[in-house]
Amino acid sequence: MTKVTPSKATNELAAVQPATGSSKPRQATQQKTRPAKRKQPFSMKYQRLAAYAGVQLSQQTGIDHLPLQQRLQRRLRMQQERQQLNLERIIALSADYAPEYVVDREVDPDWFHHYCELALNIANRNMQQIWAKILACEIAEPGQFSLKTLYMLKQMSHKEALALQQAASLCSRNSAEGSGRIYFGVFQRPSLYQLLTGRGQALLNLSQFKLSYPDILSLMDTGLLHHAEIESGELAKGDSFQLTIQQQHMLCVARKSGLVLQYYKFSPLGDELLPLLSLQPQPHYLDALQQLLSRYFTITECPLGADTSS
Repeated sequence: MTKVTPSKATNELAAVQPATGSSKPRQATQQKTRPAKRKQPFSMKYQRLAAYAGVQLSQQTGIDHLPLQQRLQRRLRMQQERQQLNLERIIALSADYAPEYVVDREVDPDWFHHYCELALNIANRNMQQIWAKILACEIAEPGQFSLKTLYMLKQMSHKEALALQQAASLCSRNSAEGSGRIYFGVFQRPSLYQLLTGRGQALLNLSQFKLSYPDILSLMDTGLLHHAEIESGELAKGDSFQLTIQQQHMLCVARKSGLVLQYYKFSPLGDELLPLLSLQPQPHYLDALQQLLSRYFTITECPLGADTSS
């Protein structure tokens, strides 16, 4: 229903070449250019925010000369106009995500009332797109999104929404359980030697794939991830599971006994929001995960949707 639009990232690398005739060539270096921060006078931001709040400042007294009641009415009118504009933009955007056919059941009027009240104050354009997708999905098949999810989404900051999108790009689904999860480790039930040395465990550093540990903690705090790392049940030699990630379907068969998978698990609220996100492919994570699993499992790649039960 949504279109996946991978962003284009560019890296600027400058290599320093060895000097001609020098006995010791200079070491090549890489320079990353950072855009300079644009600065502006404090007064410009200050006045812009004041105007947004419906406050007109006087250069002489600092406060508008209009009576207090009129200043209040002006602010409330401006706020209501912004809210109306937000709601109109979101509802108009939802048409861009409309499927061709919908189920023959109406949207719950109480749900829609709460939706509209919450959407009034969604001004960020990226967040408006998410709210528009929710409405399109609910029109297509009512009952997909709970009021609890709406209220949680209302409290989510733009930074948290970006962290969720990054986490979703690392999401896998296990055939035994439908909830999304982010795999990052495998270990074999250790002997005393392994406990003392720390060997027998393989981990992925998720920050290498733009999902930092503070981001993970933030998603836990907002209730989008479960509040602890999770370990799978112990797998015996020959046990198998099916894994779907980034449009790839893999059958993993354990080559050893006592294997345990480690992962972060999306909560039911997080799972509800996953279909709304425009995901960017993460081929490096997919390669790293396959290399991690291949140390302990025999991996067979299958076409998506293929029957691997035989």
